[in-house]
Amino acid sequence: AVELMDNGWSLKRLHRLIVSSATYRQSSTVTPELVARDPNNRLLARGPRYRVDAELVRDIALASSGLLNPKVGGPSVYPPAPAFLFQRPASYGPKVWAFDEGADKYRRGLYTFRFRSVPYPALQTFDSPNGDIACARRSRSNSPLQALTTLNEPLFVECARALASQTVAEGGKDDAERIRFSFRRCVAREPQAEEAQVLSSFLVAQREKFAAAGADPWPLICETEEHPSELPGGVTPAELAAWTALSRVVLNLDETITKE
Repeated sequence: AVELMDNGWSLKRLHRLIVSSATYRQSSTVTPELVARDPNNRLLARGPRYRVDAELVRDIALASSGLLNPKVGGPSVYPPAPAFLFQRPASYGPKVWAFDEGADKYRRGLYTFRFRSVPYPALQTFDSPNGDIACARRSRSNSPLQALTTLNEPLFVECARALASQTVAEGGKDDAERIRFSFRRCVAREPQAEEAQVLSSFLVAQREKFAAAGADPWPLICETEEHPSELPGGVTPAELAAWTALSRVVLNLDETITKE
């Protein structure tokens, strides 16, 4: 409180002080010594580990893939959502939900429009408040639906496509460098040897899958058949699809959406 008053009640300065402190930045790793000294972490012997809020889950995917639009303020955003949500009986009555196109679609989750009676599904899955009552503290749950959302929701798939394109274009000259690039974009650390090996094996399996007769990579790497995505130079559809599949895995990691 004294620090806040002495610096002109600047909340920005206070936030910077907190997040740059040694206590806030310490590791969340639990060791037998720390458990013995502070079993419930009441003395902050280690950093907390928790999944980020619903809006940040979406923002992390957008930022990792390079799609995030940093625009501040302005009208609400209407990202893609199932049409049946805004019709009876799912809704009290027909509601207008016109999907945003272009850069506005990639703005922060904070700006997503929400009907009180029809919360936005991707945010609701990650325990976003529904708006019926004041929310003093958000709850955090763990559900298979959350993994299915980050794996299959249209915007997350689009983020995987963008991350894959960026990886093959800028990630390096070989698979090892590109895997490190993709992993760092999402998790902000180097992959361990075992993690890199698992991802490398997965990439090989995906290449074999899309190289097989009858395998169609286009549904994974473009939104519609009428408007196929532009491929990075020298990259085949099957190769980009394999990297898109790998990007979906990395974006779906628990560590990607967890504050360590």
